[in-house]
Amino acid sequence: MSKDGFDPSITSGIQRFVHLGKWATVCYWGSALEEFRIGDKVFFQNEHRQYWLGQIQPDCFVLLYPEPLPRVLDGLTYLDSVHRMHQIHDDDDWFCDQGELPF
Repeated sequence: MSKDGFDPSITSGIQRFVHLGKWATVCYWGSALEEFRIGDKVFFQNEHRQYWLGQIQPDCFVLLYPEPLPRVLDGLTYLDSVHRMHQIHDDDDWFCDQGELPF
């Protein structure tokens, strides 16, 4: 599996792709996710063609977004925003912990 990027033309089965350097999976309605890795991001399609976005953890599936998303691309946009927020935080150490403020 060396697929880079989500392919919106695939609408059934399981789609695995790389997003932001990590594996992501879309499990379409009626399919079963038989293979997964801890830390993978997964979109589960429900019967209304909406997607629950979450992450595989050692003992559970953690939702990353509080409601179903209408499109996988909406979830990828959300993950991009979270990634950018972490990058900005890592690049700017002005406010990086819960300690004293620098003023």
